[in-house]
Amino acid sequence: MKRILWIVILLSLIPASILVVRRIQSESERPTVTLLMDEIALRDQADVLGISTLELAKRYQALGLNGIALYEDTLESLSRRGEVAVMSGVNLRSVAHALGQEFENIPSNGLLISEIKPGALGMALAKNAPTPPSFQVGDTSWYSYPNLDNTRPAGSRAEIIEPWKEAGFDIAYRPRNYIGLAKVSDFPKDVRYIIHSGLQVTGWPNKLEDLVAASQPYITGVIEGTVQDGMKEVTDKITNAKLLSFNQDYINKKLYPEDLIDKYLLSAEERGIRIFYLRPYTEEQLGDMFANTEKMISGLVSRLKSEGYAIGSLSDPSLNYQTNNLLRGLSSLGAIAGLILITLLYPGVWGYIVTGGILLLSFYAGRLDWNTLALITALVFPVLGFGFFQKKLYGLGMATGISLIGAILLSGIGSDREAMLSISPFAGVGATLIVPPALYLFHYMLGYRRPAKWVTSLWNQSISVGSIFIFLLGGVAVFFIFIRRGNLPIVGASSAELALRSMLSEYFVRPRFKEIIGHPMAVLALMNPSWSPWIRGALMTGAVIAQATILNSFSHYHTPLLISLQRTLIALILGTMIGLVLVPLSRFLVRQTKRWLESA
Repeated sequence: MKRILWIVILLSLIPASILVVRRIQSESERPTVTLLMDEIALRDQADVLGISTLELAKRYQALGLNGIALYEDTLESLSRRGEVAVMSGVNLRSVAHALGQEFENIPSNGLLISEIKPGALGMALAKNAPTPPSFQVGDTSWYSYPNLDNTRPAGSRAEIIEPWKEAGFDIAYRPRNYIGLAKVSDFPKDVRYIIHSGLQVTGWPNKLEDLVAASQPYITGVIEGTVQDGMKEVTDKITNAKLLSFNQDYINKKLYPEDLIDKYLLSAEERGIRIFYLRPYTEEQLGDMFANTEKMISGLVSRLKSEGYAIGSLSDPSLNYQTNNLLRGLSSLGAIAGLILITLLYPGVWGYIVTGGILLLSFYAGRLDWNTLALITALVFPVLGFGFFQKKLYGLGMATGISLIGAILLSGIGSDREAMLSISPFAGVGATLIVPPALYLFHYMLGYRRPAKWVTSLWNQSISVGSIFIFLLGGVAVFFIFIRRGNLPIVGASSAELALRSMLSEYFVRPRFKEIIGHPMAVLALMNPSWSPWIRGALMTGAVIAQATILNSFSHYHTPLLISLQRTLIALILGTMIGLVLVPLSRFLVRQTKRWLESA
């Protein structure tokens, strides 16, 4: 049965490999990227210098900045420019009374607006439904909205955009959504990109078809790490590109120019980001805001060009990848075969219990689609390698090979356009680092005692300080691995680790530290069979975490496959070398420790 299942897995690699090759081809081109500066943040800098935003933008344009992001007007921005008057009902009644004018017809509640510049309210009145009631105060027409919210969208006019176009900037437009939005078809014709503001796309939830029609001439930015309601529904119907931005406070307080440059470059190389959304420094907690902004732009432009990227207007950055459900289905046979192998790995009824648990978790987290099968693959294949091959050092190579087979199957099953654009990310990614080592440890312990014996032994166990220390140390290690997962971990990397990461990145794709630590643990366990079973079991559980990290890397569909492969192979080589160095050192330390303890 096991041989048949392994054959099924190998045969399923054929359709999965076809899909993987297609994906690699779609990821192979060195793209053009565009640099867009946030106009509102730039305005904060310009106000400090007492110059216009356009003047300051031209200074940065000379350093390589090629684009600007302009926000849709609101009633508040129109008021700030002196084009409309905005008042509360109570205030307008007070003003009218002071001037000796009739005020009985003035609403006492809500937001009241009136034009100062003729025509300034035309788009605002057209976009916001229902049309507000109007009334007269003297010779002036006023409109009444029922609440005091002055963020209602008001469109954008050509005279605002034209100066930026004449200056040669690539222009992005940031429309806003609002309850009761009447129309979404008024995007300016002279802009290149649409980047929706806030946590909803314009027109959500009732006017998405209008949005799709209005978005056809533009490239829509899909913001990485930000879920915008409605984006998933429209992304496969519009031209789009992945966008990366950072929070203004985070930039001002945490990120030096060198940090930003590294993060943007890494995102282009590893996650296919095509739009870099830049925000200038607006505070001086990290130094001079203008010098830091200049250093960020010029350094980023220099690094991008040195890596072969072109900087300019995007043409058609749509991801050129189409999956095939028949090939995905055939690839899924390998995932099912791996699940059956897991069942056979455990004695008696325990195999069925483990398999049932994996299925329940995968169905719960995997959204009952292709992601369910991809999650099964990510949970199962890290365990199979060391579950069946753990006698000699070659077991590390076998386990990594089996994990890479799982990675190919996972990529073939789970990869589609939405997943690669991070719109539908891998579901259950946290479980991929926790479940496999737990499954392996359970398998390992079953090899020595039945669960009933665990209970009786634990109940009658004499507790020592050493046992408590080792138990707590293991618990802390597992907890530390869990809280450090993700792009924004609870506990970040130390300065020493960041320095090592930077050094590794200079020479090749940065490997993941869980693998560099886990692979040496496998070498130590496999090359020291005389060590006590509980020590070897702990080391092998750490080794399985490294294998699980391989599948975890490939589950980040936005990362190009060749990048994930390079990362895996480099970590394997470095980890094996470190392990081989640690073997004689560990044996020496064990001998010396034994002699010291025996002397007691």
